[in-house]
Amino acid sequence: MKKVVLFFVSIIPIAVMISCKNLKTEPVDNRIALRDDTINTVKLSDTLVIFEGTCRGCAYETTTNFDVYDSTGIIKLATIKTIDYSSPDEAGGNISKEIELVPTKTGKTIVKLYKFWTEEKTAEDSANVQNFIIDVVN
Repeated sequence: MKKVVLFFVSIIPIAVMISCKNLKTEPVDNRIALRDDTINTVKLSDTLVIFEGTCRGCAYETTTNFDVYDSTGIIKLATIKTIDYSSPDEAGGNISKEIELVPTKTGKTIVKLYKFWTEEKTAEDSANVQNFIIDVVN
């Protein structure tokens, strides 16, 4: 009986050490989805994301593009990712666009996101705009 108790007493600390080793935290992905109906308070280290989309298989699929205007110059456009979750043989649907922005310094700003359905930016398309109020803190 002593051997059985001694065995379990020696196994428990090893099991605790192994389980604690597996609890290491991975770095947090600081992607913040921006909303246009509120003030977005973000950190300087965050990546800001605006989710948009365009039709799949339509005339605008390849010509949809975006432009960003920042009132104080503290937000920069980083990348625009195109993601198609549909099967290649599927007709129609939607293509997701992730517009990633990065803050360069602290402050409060208004970011305007323009969506264009032509390769050239035209005055007719500039009416499609979203405003995002962003407060960048440390």
